[in-house]
Amino acid sequence: MTNYITCLAHFCEVHGPSIVACSQRFSPAEHQRYLLNATASSKSRQQTCASCQLVLPDDAANVTSALDHDVVVSAQYPASQKRFSALSKLALKALSCEASSDITKPVYYGDPLSGYCMFKLFKVKDICARGGERKYALMVVANYEPDVLMHWNVISLYFSEIVELIQHKIKEDEETKPKNVIDHERYLRRQNNRPKSMVEITNDPKIFVRFHLWAVEMFKDIT
Repeated sequence: MTNYITCLAHFCEVHGPSIVACSQRFSPAEHQRYLLNATASSKSRQQTCASCQLVLPDDAANVTSALDHDVVVSAQYPASQKRFSALSKLALKALSCEASSDITKPVYYGDPLSGYCMFKLFKVKDICARGGERKYALMVVANYEPDVLMHWNVISLYFSEIVELIQHKIKEDEETKPKNVIDHERYLRRQNNRPKSMVEITNDPKIFVRFHLWAVEMFKDIT
């Protein structure tokens, strides 16, 4: 079976390209080895800002779901150091190096060492960020090149679906805010760049749980 990793990466104003969340599929016998414990999760949060953090309900470190005879695990980063290093390199390329004239279309690149990556950039409004927006990348990484290219259209549809969900959540939150609150946030923006989690940006405490469920559904269709 192809080893897929789905990732949400963010270009943080403080820490640069950062992994915020990733999802992987494992057999029941091996998935326990890839669960982040509470200590590792707490240490990760101390080393990152709000923009880089995976924020789950009840301060959980992981989300898991059964899929056929396997288990899908979503966490801040892979527990495997080798996979973490490879994913970090791919996130750096996606957010800093690779470019496309049309941001709405996915981009593909990769190599045998880091993996083969299909990603899509998207931006969200945030008046507390530099330039009034934040930059993210959705990534699907596999260890076999043909398995990414073969599912290009399916992955593209899933990319569009989760981006639309995030943008819709942000628009809903903006519409519920009084104008004086927005003006106050603009004033604070001039005073200080404040890191904000995707949870705060969307005003949805379960946004990363929705990301996990989105990854599970995509795994169903591409594996």
